[in-house]
Amino acid sequence: MNGKITDEILDQLRTFIDLVDVVSPYVQLKKSGRNYFGLCPFHSEKTPSFSVSPDKQIYYCFGCGAGGDAIKFIMDIEQLTFIEAVKHLADQVNLPLPDLEVSEEVKDAELQQIRDSLDLAAKLYHHVLMNTPFGEVGRRYLEKRNIMKETVYEFQIGYAPDSFQFLLPFMKKRGFTEEILEKAGLISIKEETGRAFDRFRHRLMIPIHDAQGRIIGFGGRLIDGDGPKYLNSPETRLFQKRLHLFNLHRARSPIRKEQQVVLFEGSIDVISAWQAGIKTVVATLGTALTDHQASLIKRNTQNVVLCYDSDNAGQSASVKGLEILREQDCTVKIAQMPIGLDPDDYIRRHGGDLFKEEIIAGALPSVAFTLESLKRNFNLKDEDARMKYLSQAVGVIADLPKPIEQEHYLQKLSNEFGLSLEALKEECRRERKKKRRQQERKQKSYKKGQGIEAKTRSSKHSVTEMSERHLIAHMMRSGKVTEWAKEKIGAEFHTEIYTALAAYIYAYYEQGYPEDVSRFIQSLPDDSLKSKASELQMIELPDHPSETELNDHLKNIKTVPILEQIMEKEQQIKTLAESDPIQAAQISVEIMKLKAKLK
Repeated sequence: MNGKITDEILDQLRTFIDLVDVVSPYVQLKKSGRNYFGLCPFHSEKTPSFSVSPDKQIYYCFGCGAGGDAIKFIMDIEQLTFIEAVKHLADQVNLPLPDLEVSEEVKDAELQQIRDSLDLAAKLYHHVLMNTPFGEVGRRYLEKRNIMKETVYEFQIGYAPDSFQFLLPFMKKRGFTEEILEKAGLISIKEETGRAFDRFRHRLMIPIHDAQGRIIGFGGRLIDGDGPKYLNSPETRLFQKRLHLFNLHRARSPIRKEQQVVLFEGSIDVISAWQAGIKTVVATLGTALTDHQASLIKRNTQNVVLCYDSDNAGQSASVKGLEILREQDCTVKIAQMPIGLDPDDYIRRHGGDLFKEEIIAGALPSVAFTLESLKRNFNLKDEDARMKYLSQAVGVIADLPKPIEQEHYLQKLSNEFGLSLEALKEECRRERKKKRRQQERKQKSYKKGQGIEAKTRSSKHSVTEMSERHLIAHMMRSGKVTEWAKEKIGAEFHTEIYTALAAYIYAYYEQGYPEDVSRFIQSLPDDSLKSKASELQMIELPDHPSETELNDHLKNIKTVPILEQIMEKEQQIKTLAESDPIQAAQISVEIMKLKAKLK
């Protein structure tokens, strides 16, 4: 029987789920007062500004403004539609859902068209590669790279012919508009002429999937000729490179089973390793590893082997990736590729078994890799350079949390350079004290800055706006306050977003809904409104405002703006008294009207 996601179902879901439990697999939360705090999963930050309220069942990031309830969180973190997020949460708490009507599944017609266009394009490219004369060049290339037919089918690899008008007319004949195809990243349009043409030409086409296995874009590998070697789809509604990992949907189960992931730089490395029987492999998508990608990895395993190219760029990327993964509390090892070989080269030359035994199993622990990387910056035959290296190496070791780890690496330095272990330990103790003092100074400076920032923030809001903020926050929590505000203020809020929120709050209570902040926020139709509503609910306010507080808000909203207008006009009169007495007299009349309005 077909059905819909009704309010009753959503109410049941809210009863069963706890937002702290929903967020915890993605964010390391620590309780502070009534709320929980952690590093925001939606933007890069060093200091926790992501707050979860278990009482109100909402979250808000004071850094980037992301906010909402459990459904909104899952939609954003997993890149799901509303229906998919509800299903995801319902599955977690074993809440049965009705079979959904098609119209419920496809609420966003444009997004569905974009998905359909990508699916059809993938099928076309794959057909061209496997079954047409156009694909001969692609088949020869794959044969040269030792990529077997089974692998081509598994990854749905295709070929885009060397033509500006191959995909475009095919898709248009099947009802896809140029606007949709451009939004899917399949075509480009010249600004000067408005002429549309295929984005991918003479390239091996590798579909890129999201974590649920849906195609969101393509990686195009140039077969020969001019142009960038690799070309990914542009940023679209579905495809944001920083949010996804190539092959995660296939590798997730093996990664969780083996509790290890191997992270490559490119999709060809992944395909080659997968074909060789190494299934725990993923890759970034043409960018450096991002915090969000590191968070995706952490959800599946803490153990990461970074396997980047052996050139300077690859080593530099390893260092940066190592730092980002360690911030996620991952245990990281770095595989050392032989000079001149990338993972795909090595596997084709030596096979998958040797790659696992020599490269993956021989990966260096993060500290050992960091110390080896440091060495490259110094001529260790020179005494001064050697002492500088040792000083920096001890600094790295001093950051290690466990004394046993510190002793292990200090012992290695002692053996390697013929130095007293006790002298190195003493140097390590000094370094730790120095770092502690620096950290204390930073914390003092941060707290001082927070105080200044809080004062600055409050000064940015006028008295009127502050009252609007607090009143809207109270209205969301209380139907009684809402009734009072509707009678006394109505729609006469001065800040646009608060006017909009007030209208939605009035409508919410008029429809008979209960006092439930999370439910109200979910009912809002716009992400910016959800974010602002979540922000307001994080303000520390008394549960029940006094009559005095409400009247103060009323005065600030109704009278302060008029008083400000009167003061401004009185200043204008002083300026115009001699130069333009007629206009000054007109302004005096306006002031009288404003004063009458006050009464």
